[in-house]
Amino acid sequence: MGASTGMVQAETATDFPSRPIKLVVPVGPGGIYDYLGRTLGDMLSKELKQPVVVENKTGAGSVVGTQYVVKSAPDGYTMVIGGVGSIAHSSALVKNLPYSPGKDLVPLQLAASNSYTLVSRPGFGPKNLQEVIAYAKNNPGKLTIASPGKGTGQTVAALMLKSLAGIDILEVQYKGASPAYIDLMAGRIDLFFDSTGTTAPYVQSGKIGAIASSGTSRDFPNVPTAAESGLKDMVLLNWTGLFAPAATPKPIVLRLRQAINKVVATDAFKEKLKARRLDGFSPDDVETFVQSEIKRWPAALAKAGVTAK
Repeated sequence: MGASTGMVQAETATDFPSRPIKLVVPVGPGGIYDYLGRTLGDMLSKELKQPVVVENKTGAGSVVGTQYVVKSAPDGYTMVIGGVGSIAHSSALVKNLPYSPGKDLVPLQLAASNSYTLVSRPGFGPKNLQEVIAYAKNNPGKLTIASPGKGTGQTVAALMLKSLAGIDILEVQYKGASPAYIDLMAGRIDLFFDSTGTTAPYVQSGKIGAIASSGTSRDFPNVPTAAESGLKDMVLLNWTGLFAPAATPKPIVLRLRQAINKVVATDAFKEKLKARRLDGFSPDDVETFVQSEIKRWPAALAKAGVTAK
């Protein structure tokens, strides 16, 4: 039995991939996960010489799509795009999470990192973070902020803002970034703390305002960081990459990792990142890095007053 299994695994690794691969995006269209998932899927299709079919599986923030991949056959033919929110934050934020990101998934490779920027609807009164906080304190529960769901970086950013600033802002639930922007630009919600790369075209076109970013340096010349604006602990950087079921054979993990590394090293991929104000990010030891992030973030979130609901 053991020899037979070994032969099958060896043959599978040698021939892999021999059919299309599914890449699950666990949130709706329009955000960084979707953009990177589709970009990586397209480029990996050429590198692996097999179609990489991208499919959005939404629900419960990023939980439904991620759980789908956790339960999939560990053969390398199903991957999920994940980031700091869905992988490192979710265990601390989602009660009774039906899987353990650190045990049930293996990181293939990370591809990018980004900050988040707090943006506002057209005609929004407060122009900087101090003014937003002052208004919220004087009008508790009146301001609204978009939330794509537990375990997403946008929601973590919103929760950190509320907790660290000590303000009451009403979270409005959305199934992804696209519907949130529709309501934001129409003036139906006040704020959205979204990935900087996704906010950039809206900000640059003047369709929405920019209040502050969660990075360690400015992403827009005239938009200060939250730390500059007085919230020194409001620092949140997202990393994003591809993951597979934990039991995926090591030779297949290495084959996929090799292909991803080739893609993210290309000038074409770097241009795609630059277009969305993303930074390249591919740690040499991705498994050690992700495990360290999974261990680090629960305490960091608790310190910021962000806990599971």
